[in-house]
Amino acid sequence: MTSRRRRDDSGVSSVELVLYMPLLMFIIFIAVQFSLVWFGNQAASSVARETARSARVSGDLALAEREGEAYADRLGGGVLEDADVTVVLVEGNRVRVTVTGHAQEISPIGVPTVSETVEGPLEEFEDTQ
Repeated sequence: MTSRRRRDDSGVSSVELVLYMPLLMFIIFIAVQFSLVWFGNQAASSVARETARSARVSGDLALAEREGEAYADRLGGGVLEDADVTVVLVEGNRVRVTVTGHAQEISPIGVPTVSETVEGPLEEFEDTQ
């Protein structure tokens, strides 16, 4: 009868941890960066909506652009960096607002620029008397 020696399993968990931990950290890193880009896109959308609202109500595109840039600055550092607000008149009675910028980055590689565009008609008030 042949006797088999039982193998010792000590140290296997350490080896598995060394092999899987970099992959787990990379997945967490990607998830956090994706969340930051999504958050930056939401911030750009908010700035575009508020700027379009201002432009539609006041009709003053330069004032709306300044208000949009001020709103982007008030969002706080890191949410939407280098925000560029563009307000243009389209078809004579519509306004289009485009906000572009950079979301917070934890990696300088592969982080897209966030951009949002909002378009709507200018408000026209009529005197019914």
